[in-house]
Amino acid sequence: MTEQTDFDYERTDIASVGIAWTAGGLAAFIILTPLLMPFVFPQSMKHKNPAAPPTLSAGTPRLDIVPRESLDRFHRSERRLTDTYGWSDREHGRVRIPVARAVQVLLHKGLPGWPSQ
Repeated sequence: MTEQTDFDYERTDIASVGIAWTAGGLAAFIILTPLLMPFVFPQSMKHKNPAAPPTLSAGTPRLDIVPRESLDRFHRSERRLTDTYGWSDREHGRVRIPVARAVQVLLHKGLPGWPSQ
């Protein structure tokens, strides 16, 4: 059995010069970018210390410190609307009734124009 001693290599690989140019270009980009940014964004060089903290605008939501309590409060207010009687539009004589009662009324009377069985 004879051993083959001739070895060959892939001739289509990238040249090491190309790798060196790519690495050099990347290093230059990393070094030059922070140096050029003040020229692109000159307002970023003006550092001012505010005399007072910024005020919150009226449309900005506040940070919810205790979200569980807020959610429970919201659910109570929703239950109050769905489980009680009240005026929806007093001027036009429209009232709000509890959902359970509305279902009973619909089952008893039905919907006008809706086929019944």
